[in-house]
Amino acid sequence: NFNSGRCERAVARLARYLRRNPQVRSSLNAQNIGLALNAFSKWPDNPDCQSTASLLADMLASNNSLRHAMDGQSVANALNALSKWPDIPRCAVAADELARRLANNHNLGHVLKPQEFGNTLNALSKWPDKPRCADAASALARRLEAEPGLCNALDPQCVANTLNALSKWPDTPDCKDAAYALASRLANDRELRNALNPQHMANALNAMSKWPNT
Repeated sequence: NFNSGRCERAVARLARYLRRNPQVRSSLNAQNIGLALNAFSKWPDNPDCQSTASLLADMLASNNSLRHAMDGQSVANALNALSKWPDIPRCAVAADELARRLANNHNLGHVLKPQEFGNTLNALSKWPDKPRCADAASALARRLEAEPGLCNALDPQCVANTLNALSKWPDTPDCKDAAYALASRLANDRELRNALNPQHMANALNAMSKWPNT
């Protein structure tokens, strides 16, 4: 239960411990950092979680070896966590560097499972004006358009969230093609349409309105 005060207090105290001990922070490997960011992101408004996440983001942004030690799942988890603080400069810079990895490494994006895929695209959409995030989104969009199996594996929430993410780059051909693939699935799959809750329905409709001539 992420609303439990005890868990939040414990996590906040660990966050303070990490913040006050640079040697401990520097001993964290890529996987450790990803897990810590993921944990802190569950309480994005907690000042201790936020400030320590910013320090960890700075480690990722400034350490090329750390970023390249992350596999696809770790990159996805880190991006998803960082997206909880889109307006914190260090988090934005770290996300931009991770996006560059995704854009330049074909294998990273292709090992993502459907849920990771959707989460990653949704995370990238928090920085739509950053060219590297746009490039990474295009790379993921190409995979979605080229792999019907992936498109069909996305659950209703993921379909809505992915459409919403793609709509942040309406003029990018790859994003448009991927959105068209998802729209076709929605048009042809009654079960999928019926599974959308009101919020997902509204998000999907709003997203698809970005391509009125498609």
